[in-house]
Amino acid sequence: MDTQKTQQKPRIIVKVGTNVLLQEKGVLDYNTIFDIVSQIVALSKQYSVILVSSGAVSAGKETGKLQGIQDPIVEKQVFASIGQSRLMDIYARFFEQQGKRVAQLLLTKDDFGRKETFYNTLNTLEGIIENQIIPIINENDALSLSGTSFGDNDQLAAFTAIMVQAEKLILLSTISGFFTADPLHNKDAKHIPLVEKITAELRSMCEDSLSSGGTGGMFSKLKAAEMAMSNGVEVVLTKGKEENILIQAVQNKAKGTYFKAVQKNKTDYKVKWMHMPPIIKGTITIDKGAVKALQTNNSLLLVGILKMQGNFEKKDVILIQTEDKIKIATALANYARAELNDFIHNKAKQGIIVVHVNHLYLL
Repeated sequence: MDTQKTQQKPRIIVKVGTNVLLQEKGVLDYNTIFDIVSQIVALSKQYSVILVSSGAVSAGKETGKLQGIQDPIVEKQVFASIGQSRLMDIYARFFEQQGKRVAQLLLTKDDFGRKETFYNTLNTLEGIIENQIIPIINENDALSLSGTSFGDNDQLAAFTAIMVQAEKLILLSTISGFFTADPLHNKDAKHIPLVEKITAELRSMCEDSLSSGGTGGMFSKLKAAEMAMSNGVEVVLTKGKEENILIQAVQNKAKGTYFKAVQKNKTDYKVKWMHMPPIIKGTITIDKGAVKALQTNNSLLLVGILKMQGNFEKKDVILIQTEDKIKIATALANYARAELNDFIHNKAKQGIIVVHVNHLYLL
């Protein structure tokens, strides 16, 4: 057994897209799955590796057609139910052949969006990692609804990377990085090896991109990269079927696109959950005086509010921004928006604390 303390190992998230796991005929590619497993086992000697794997729906479709289901959403969820167990069985057998146990977590946005479920999920992951077990995460496609669904595993992988404070997020795709256009359809497409900032120009290069076998595409990967890199996680987008691609990506030697992380923000453990985008219920725009007050460790008073958006309730997480839409802080609302509107209507602005300083986290 590895004598190095697992909690001291840097953490890596490996996200595998559906099309990486499939052969050209659309059936599971066991050789690629085994190869990815072998690389993760090799990396686990130096890193704590978390695998985020798509492919459940495709694995389910291999078992045959369904009868009597008219709703395409229900059909997808049934295939996901069938395929998830098949996919986990394949992973479990391959990892066990190389001396590793695995654990499955099926998550939705809600698991990141509430304080209790966020820390319950994190604590479970910490326990799995501490015991040198490989966590395998997928979205709970069989039960998730449109409001609780990530829509693709790129976002789920980014959220997980932020949650566990990973060093690197590796996105395995069918092409070797980010290009100025789809290289499969445009011979003039140019490879972009390094991205230091996500710009409108980059977004415009991939707005119509959509993965044919899965639910994500380049735009999804760009969004995931932006989220991760802005929270201190380096991202590598590369081709999943290349030999030793994970080993090369960890060593920054793989052909791909590297998204440079900003300096890691030392977020207070107790408020880390508040930075997960899906749980922000509203936005408050404040004046310059209120900005100065927050930056000098004071609470936010009603008198400093210029505008409110979203139907947030008391203790919901809200985003606080300037008139120029510069994000200042996330915080817990002291009142529901309806109550604040009543205060404003009754001209009772004096001294009302909208956000207490102890429930405020400056960005």
